[in-house]
Amino acid sequence: MAIQVNVDNRIFLVPEADDPCDFWTSYFTKLKSELGQENAKMIWLITWKNNGSTSCTTSPNFNKWLNQNKLDVSNMATRTISDLSEIGGNIFGLGKNLTKILSIGVPVILAIVLVGIIVLLRNTSKNADLSDVTMLTPVGRGLKLLGK
Repeated sequence: MAIQVNVDNRIFLVPEADDPCDFWTSYFTKLKSELGQENAKMIWLITWKNNGSTSCTTSPNFNKWLNQNKLDVSNMATRTISDLSEIGGNIFGLGKNLTKILSIGVPVILAIVLVGIIVLLRNTSKNADLSDVTMLTPVGRGLKLLGK
């Protein structure tokens, strides 16, 4: 159902998404007669972006009319699709950032753990003597028990 707008004692019927394609063309004709070609194009495209009917873009007659009036609405459809994908990217952006954190964080944590193990082994080996090394083998533990 079209919305009636009164601007400077001029009445415009602004089409909605469910209005027929002929109504969109008559809306442009009214805008052009009242405001001029360039202003009509700008206002019509803004209206189309907000209320445009995608079913009209599948009509060959409507597409021919768009070309005759130099109105390009294909970019708006592309922009709408890209806007929707951007919204999806923002929703799933947390996962992307989390993946980046994990891809950097996991190797860093593993490297820190490895350095910690090496430092621990080095410090324990400084104070070790031959009897400590023999205790690591089953035979060495047996000899220690026999020695008591």
